[in-house]
Formats: sequence, C-alpha cells, structure tokens
Amino acid sequence: MLRPLIYLFALTAMLASCSPPQQLFQSPGPVTDNRNVLKQYFQPKEAVIKPGDKLSLSIWGHEELSIGSVNSVYNSDEVTGKWLVVDNDGEVNFPQIGRVKVAGYDVKEVNYLMEEKYRALLKDPIINVRVINHFVTVLGEVNKPGRYPLDNEQMTLVEIIGSAAGLTPYAKGHEVKIIRQVQNKPVELVVDLTDLVTFGDYNVQLQSDDVVYIGPNEKKGADERLRRAAVVGGILGGVALAASIILR
Repeated sequence: MLRPLIYLFALTAMLASCSPPQQLFQSPGPVTDNRNVLKQYFQPKEAVIKPGDKLSLSIWGHEELSIGSVNSVYNSDEVTGKWLVVDNDGEVNFPQIGRVKVAGYDVKEVNYLMEEKYRALLKDPIINVRVINHFVTVLGEVNKPGRYPLDNEQMTLVEIIGSAAGLTPYAKGHEVKIIRQVQNKPVELVVDLTDLVTFGDYNVQLQSDDVVYIGPNEKKGADERLRRAAVVGGILGGVALAASIILR
C-alpha cells in the first residue's frame, strides 16, 4: 500500500530538484571592449560571392535567359525554384554567355559584370543577380526563432528581429548578442536595444551565418520557479489526499 506513496514522493523530489534550462552563448571569459569589437568586426561591407553560393539571375523581359527570376512567379529560394551554383573555381555557367568568374566579387559588381556580358546579346539589359543561400539565425526570446534569408545582403539587426516577429515579454533587450565567425573564431557584439543614444551605431548590418541571440530576463526565471512550485504544490496536495485515503 505504501509503494504508490513512495513513487509520488520520488516524483515530487525530482520535479523540485529540476533546474531551469541553461542560457545559450554564455562567455566564460572577461567582457571585451564592445566599442572596439564594433569598429573592428561589425562595420558595413558588401558580402563577397564564394564557391558553393547559389545565385538567381533575372533579366527583365527575357525569362528564357533567366534562372529563378524575381520577375516570375517561379522565383527562387534555397528550397524551391532554380538557381546557378558557383563552382570550386569560382565560376558560373550563365545561359548563352558561358562560364564567368564571379567569386571574389560582391553582388553589385556581378550585376555590372553581367550587364556588360549580356550587352553583346541584348540591348540595354536590366539584370538582377541575387545570392539565395545567405542566412542569419535568430534564437532565444523572439516570437518566431529560426533561419532567415538576407534580402540581397541588406538586413540590419532591428530588421531581422522584425522578421522574427519581435521580442517576447521575457527578452533581455539590453543584452542582444550578435555572434560572427571571423577567421574561424567567434566574435561577439552585445547590443543594448533600450539605449536610444547608441542605437544608430549598434543597429549593424548583418552578414551571412551571423547568429542573433536574445537571452531571457530575470522575470522568466522567476515565473519558471513559480510554475514549478505550483506543479510541486499540486503533487504534494495529491500525495496528502492519497495518504489520507490509504491510511484510514
């Protein structure tokens, strides 16, 4: 008869001892000079095309030459549609003009290059080349965490948070982290979204493979403890009721 009570007490003890989930991206070392990190690693710059990138090609009025055209209902993203892949030599085999080296150039430069190449075939071509496999990952206290494509390499911190449907009530808005790989090492910039004075400087332009992390504030920890206390209290009440029935 006592065995069910033993199980209930064991479950109660287990729930009471559970610790809240750990936060991600905690820096064990000393905090770096945030302003220096901003100047050294987070200044705006054009993204450079590299081998393995996937490109779409839109030529206005010439869908027969376009690949994943933005002018068509069949435009591309990384999941659906069509694209051209930059090979290991940094080249792409474009329709009608053949192989062209694009690695090492930014998107604007490739657009100019393609206009020059296609001018031999077309009169005043209007061309839009897009990179469709550049993404930023947003994690933590946003309403829609996930992986978001960069819109032609132009996306700021606030814009990406907007794409993720904004911050949750538990977000630590004064400590938003942007983590960027620089020479295979992570570099972290901490942004205070509540500080209007520095907002203009720290609303940085994001790059492909950046991670934006918004940790939970203290209110979430307190609410989590209250929730677990309520669960434990409910179980204890059930245990007490069961004990009173069994021991009658």
